[in-house]
This record gives sequence, structure tokens and C-alpha cells, in this order.
Amino acid sequence: MTDALDLPELKAARQARREFLDRLEPLRSDLYAYCRRLTANAFDAEDLVQESLARAFTQAAQAHSPITNPRAWLFRVATNAYVDSYRRHSPVLTNALEHAAPSNPDPAEVRDAWAELVTLLPPQERAALALKDLFGYTLAETADVLRTSVGAVKAALHRGRGRLTAPERQPRPAPDRRLLDAVAAAFTAYDIPRLTALLLADADSEIMGILTEYGADSIRDGSIEHTLDPSKPYRYTAEVVDLWGEPVLVIRIVRDGKTAVNDLMRLTTEADKVRSIRWYYFSPNFLTEVAAALEEPVELNGHHY
Repeated sequence: MTDALDLPELKAARQARREFLDRLEPLRSDLYAYCRRLTANAFDAEDLVQESLARAFTQAAQAHSPITNPRAWLFRVATNAYVDSYRRHSPVLTNALEHAAPSNPDPAEVRDAWAELVTLLPPQERAALALKDLFGYTLAETADVLRTSVGAVKAALHRGRGRLTAPERQPRPAPDRRLLDAVAAAFTAYDIPRLTALLLADADSEIMGILTEYGADSIRDGSIEHTLDPSKPYRYTAEVVDLWGEPVLVIRIVRDGKTAVNDLMRLTTEADKVRSIRWYYFSPNFLTEVAAALEEPVELNGHHY
């Protein structure tokens, strides 16, 4: 039997990762905004943020020279992560129409077109539009991030601005609404045994960007018991809300008579049980967008413990 993998070096790596994320914190809002433009929704954007940060930490550890432009470097990491994801889950494009692109596009038109563009454009075109038209990068700077030529960027911009008709996206399978209601009721009641009973024995739980738990017992002893601690000077409530076309659990914190959005749980369900949970507690940009969509105040938690 293999010994447990709990080396001093792993503890040092975790500390190094926290310090690395702290150094990148001033760029996190820009990274989220960029990922938001590349993807179809806030959920995918936060997934891409987390994947980009994980890759960035690994690549920075392997670099043999200083990273002189962290913002552009982080955008390049995110672009590569997005391209890889696109190749794995490439949509089937139909009826893609080409139109002549205006020589001086209206920035408002470019922003309005993103709802369609994100479902249609190849990743290089999406990234070029985001960097050039929305983030103000020059052609040369855009080419540097995408590791291509200025001519290729011009071509990508021309193609991207011309494709303004998109097919419908295949929606994500909806979780069992009755099960979500049961989870929300047990969570709000701080009923840990009832909440745990709603999980599959081999369920998993991920606090985005921080840790992953495997198995109902581990989830109960970890994130659930830590969250639903009645000794804390505040309470949590959960409510099923339809957000961006998907039912999710919005977690609100009630402190000193005031209520604010504090977390979000995104569940997948299987056979009348919860298969997986994603918590967005340490996703401040994502939670800010959630609260804005709900027109509610938000209480943020930073990006790590």
C-alpha cells in the first residue's frame, strides 16, 4: 500500500501558491473580464480563470527569466487554456454568415455582438477581438499575446467582426429542481445529517481554486460542517434561483440584520442525489456579477483563506 502523499514540499508548494495568487490579485479583475469575453457565460469564465491561474503557477515555476509583462503573460496563458478547451469541446457551427466588416467599428456594436460572437467564433478570433476592441491592445500587443503576426491579427479581426449570426448553444443538462430545493431547505436549516444524506456516497465538492473533497463523508466533515457552524456570529441561507438560464443555489449571509450574497453552489445531480458541488466562495469577480444580476448587495471573501 502506498504511503499517504503528505510531503513537506507539498506544504511549501501550497504556501508558494497562496503568495503567487496574492501577487496576481491586482490583475485578477482584468483576467476575469478577459475570460468573460472569451466564454459564453460567467460560469465558464470562472472555470477559465481557475484553469489559467493553475497553469500560470506551473509555468511561472518553470520559467528561467523574469516575467516582465505579467498582464499580457496572464492573458496569453488564458488564451492557450481557452484554445485547448475549445478543441476538446468544439461546437458544431452551422449557417455561419460572412459580412463585410466596417473599417471603423462602433465599440458599442462590438460589445453588443459578443452574445453572438462567443458562440460562433474560433478562439483566435475571439481573443483578438477581446484584446484589440475591448481591452485597447495595439495590433502588435495583440499579436504578441497570441504569438502570431500582425497580419494574422488583422485577418482574425476582419473575420471576427463579420460573423454576427450564431447558432443556438446546447444547454447544460439541468439539475433536478426538487433535489435542489431539498438541498436549500436542509442547508438553511443547518441540518447536516439531512444535507449529507442527499449526496451520493462518492460525490465530490470543489471550492473553486482552493480545494476538492471526495466522498460524502469528506464533504460533510469539511466544507459543510465548516460552513454550517452554529457558533459563528452570522447565519447562512440558501435559495434556488434561476440564473443565466440555470437553477443554482444562491447563498446569502445574514449578519447584524443585513443580508448579502456571499456564495453560490452549482450542483450536478444523478439518481435523485447530488453528484457534485461547486462553491464560488473565493471567486470575488464572479460573485460581484452574480449579485449585480440579482440586484442585491454582496459580501466578498477574497480569493483564498
